[in-house]
Amino acid sequence: MPDLTPRDDNKKLVSEILKRVDQLIKSKTLEQASLELNRAKTLDPKNIYIFAYEERLKALIEETKKQRIVDEQKKKEQEEAQKRLDDQRAKAKVEEELRKKEQFERQAAEEKRRQLEEDTRRREEEQLRKSQERLKQEDEARHEEKKKTKLDEKTERKIEERVLARLREELGRPKIVIIDDDQKLLTLFKEAIEEGGYTVEAFSTSDEAYKHLREHIPDLIICDINLETSTMGGFTFFEKIREINELAEVPFIFLTGLTDEVLIRTGKELGVDDYLTKPISEKALLSTIKGKIKRFQELKKHR
Repeated sequence: MPDLTPRDDNKKLVSEILKRVDQLIKSKTLEQASLELNRAKTLDPKNIYIFAYEERLKALIEETKKQRIVDEQKKKEQEEAQKRLDDQRAKAKVEEELRKKEQFERQAAEEKRRQLEEDTRRREEEQLRKSQERLKQEDEARHEEKKKTKLDEKTERKIEERVLARLREELGRPKIVIIDDDQKLLTLFKEAIEEGGYTVEAFSTSDEAYKHLREHIPDLIICDINLETSTMGGFTFFEKIREINELAEVPFIFLTGLTDEVLIRTGKELGVDDYLTKPISEKALLSTIKGKIKRFQELKKHR
């Protein structure tokens, strides 16, 4: 076997180095490939394969740089796109949160408005209910008052009717004026005459009777002769009565507890219509009254 020279050893080593360079280039380990080429070049500066690999390596490095630039640009664009996407997502998220917040606030405001309207409606319904209840109570009170008023009016009408009936009855009754200073006898006479169907005005003095007779014309006058508590005695009172034209023909009866013929004759001379001596029975009293009033009423009819 021939001996190898140093030159042959270098070629062999360079060949091995170039194989590794080729493998490194294929694996894209360009920096390591560049180092191996520099080592091979040191061993065999004029090796054309080394120059070929250098050109190839330079092209690859240049291409790698360009690709790196492209990749970096692409990465940058991707990052920017991602950033924009993230920003859009963040913005969309913020907008969504704002939308949800606004929606929540709108819903809360709407709920508050509905609650306010419901409260207002309930208050108005309650006020209306109270007003209706108050009006109902007032109406019932007015109705009760009206019923009461009607009852009062009805009662009042009945009273008025009774009063009017009594007035008509009394107006139809003959009117008698009686004067006696004995209050007990005056009351007895009044009650007895009223029970006989007459309207009676009783006086204890001639003065009171005279004032009454100046304004009221009766159908009969009965007077006691001895009126000790009056300013006018029986005879004087009779004369004063006869001076009044409207009373000139009204029947006049004297009452007396005396049987003095002089007094009786004096009375008759004055024109008195009759004398009644006390005590007198109710029957005799009413009979005398009836006769005198009947005669007086017949006289009035024939005028």
